[in-house]
Amino acid sequence: MEGKRGMAVVTLVALVLGLMILGANHAEGAFSIQLNPCTLAQCIAECKKALQEKYLSATCATGSQGKFCICLG
Repeated sequence: MEGKRGMAVVTLVALVLGLMILGANHAEGAFSIQLNPCTLAQCIAECKKALQEKYLSATCATGSQGKFCICLG
């Protein structure tokens, strides 16, 4: 179970980095916010509050220390 979770986190990080590299003219960066439990609505609201007009997208992910929100902007 822990191996699958770790692989999911690695895949998610690789996806975010890939999007940042391929879409460098669109995305300036990515960061995470610890939210446990993470709901998509709460995640989007927190990312929009932090990034304001630079907000692009948000998603919830699960890591070894619980759920967190990933913001792209």
